[in-house]
Amino acid sequence: MFAVIENITLITLILGYVNAQIGIIGDSLVLLTGLVTLNLLPQLWRLNSFIVKDVLLLGSGLVLLKSYLRHHKAATLSCFASTS
Repeated sequence: MFAVIENITLITLILGYVNAQIGIIGDSLVLLTGLVTLNLLPQLWRLNSFIVKDVLLLGSGLVLLKSYLRHHKAATLSCFASTS
């Protein structure tokens, strides 16, 4: 089931280049999956590449979310500017 969610996330991130709203949804899924897998840290009792990957994934997800939100805001403002 987790692989299905990750594949949906991949597709929404790719479609995010066309539509910022879809990208925001995809990036939210990236952050959610990263947080879920980071919850395994107490069970592993050590820092390994699996956990480091998820920390990097969360960082890049936050940067990407900021980018998608800027694109969405710019598209929304340009839509309102062209109608008035």
